[in-house]
Amino acid sequence: MNIIRFTTALQVVAIAAVSSAGFLMAQSPQQPAATVNQLMQALFFPQSNVVFATQRQDPEKIQRAAEPSASSDPLTGVFGGWTAVENGALTLVDGADLLMTPGRKCSNGQAMPVSAPDWVKFVDQLREAGKVAYQAAKSKNIDKMFEASDVLNVACANCHNRYRRANRCQ
Repeated sequence: MNIIRFTTALQVVAIAAVSSAGFLMAQSPQQPAATVNQLMQALFFPQSNVVFATQRQDPEKIQRAAEPSASSDPLTGVFGGWTAVENGALTLVDGADLLMTPGRKCSNGQAMPVSAPDWVKFVDQLREAGKVAYQAAKSKNIDKMFEASDVLNVACANCHNRYRRANRCQ
């Protein structure tokens, strides 16, 4: 009989602990670590440049670094060449979601305008540009990469012209 009461008491404690943890997690969302500008510098700028590099170089002809696993250039690293271009494009597609994370700040301390219709449109354009770049990279066709680079450039410029210059998320 004591074992049954002890087991029941443990079950009640376990259920209460799990419920409390879920409640606390729901009540205290994590503040995103990076600002929009930091995301641009760390993710979007370098990965866009991998896509843009195809305008100057054929990824198939890019030599691997002497130590590919230590290369900071995706095109010369272990997963270099066309794989790097594909991965860069996919990073832009999925990374676009980071630009819709509530609570993220701009470099001026302003909240990122996730509910502004034009912000949503620009993020969607980035996502779509990444998809275009991914399809072009899969084809390994330089002419298609020129077209994809243009689509990506327009998507970036649209948002930068509205939010990057003097406005900074306003």
